[in-house]
Amino acid sequence: MPAHYPAPIQEDVRDLLGDLLGRGIAVDKTSKLQMEEDACGLLAVYATDEGEIAALTVIDGPLSARAGAALSMVPATVAEESVKKNELTDTLVDNVREIVNIFARFLNSSKSPHVRLVNTLVLPDTMPDPVRALYLAPEFRRDFAVQIEGYGSGRFSILVA
Repeated sequence: MPAHYPAPIQEDVRDLLGDLLGRGIAVDKTSKLQMEEDACGLLAVYATDEGEIAALTVIDGPLSARAGAALSMVPATVAEESVKKNELTDTLVDNVREIVNIFARFLNSSKSPHVRLVNTLVLPDTMPDPVRALYLAPEFRRDFAVQIEGYGSGRFSILVA
């Protein structure tokens, strides 16, 4: 039987992003994020210390670009150019990796195995089979719309085993 891992609520996501980005953040629950096959974005893979995949975060291209830019105070115009081109620069990807690494703290509890970030995939990319299995059929998911003051909005999902 798979382990059950905690999933953050919208206030957790808002507070974490607000602290990291130093900006006003609004987070609302939203419908299921459906990534188009050719859409850019970032998928973070979290696993237990034993290597079992426990959770995924999926961040669409607009939020990846905007959060990545806001983290290092890159001008919002750079993020918008990335959104327009449907691609993420290495700097934006590195910045979002920092965010999803810190996000791992929400996936840990005293009642579940320890979870840590083990991989990030820049979408579109081929997902390894165990990642694809969780992506297609999570035990639980939460989907959020995120607005970053001065940068814009995007979508974010957490999928847990």
